[in-house]
Amino acid sequence: MKIILKKKILNLGKKNDLIEVKPGYARNFLFPKKKAILATISSIKELNNLIKKKKIKKKFLIKKLKFYLKSIKKLKIKFYLKLGENGKLFGSIYKKKIYKYLKSKNIKIKKKFLFLEKDPIKQIGVFPCKIILHPKVHSKFEFEVYYKKVLIL
Repeated sequence: MKIILKKKILNLGKKNDLIEVKPGYARNFLFPKKKAILATISSIKELNNLIKKKKIKKKFLIKKLKFYLKSIKKLKIKFYLKLGENGKLFGSIYKKKIYKYLKSKNIKIKKKFLFLEKDPIKQIGVFPCKIILHPKVHSKFEFEVYYKKVLIL
């Protein structure tokens, strides 16, 4: 019996899969628990339309995310840390600080999409930050850390 799954079922398939199962399993378990529906001609056409719409939506999302990445790469990100008398830096750069900077530039992404190689950064230099917005859309950008001398009177 051919059925269309409505939920992911372990060792059977994922949502919207068209699979073949024994009639008793479908009638006694899958249909009563609303985990599957019978695969008729109309339900298969509906499933194909749904899959096409999802593909179009996914392509649009990927284009939008790539545009976002281009705008992030154009930014010249600079952070300043305070420098004490004996040359010790005060403060550090976490991904939260990068997230807040991007947010101030109207780039709205979640903090969990940012990845620093070393967290926190407590030195001066140029550092990479990896950003993963989608499995197919990811990139690296760089930011700079400078020091600002603090005068102690």
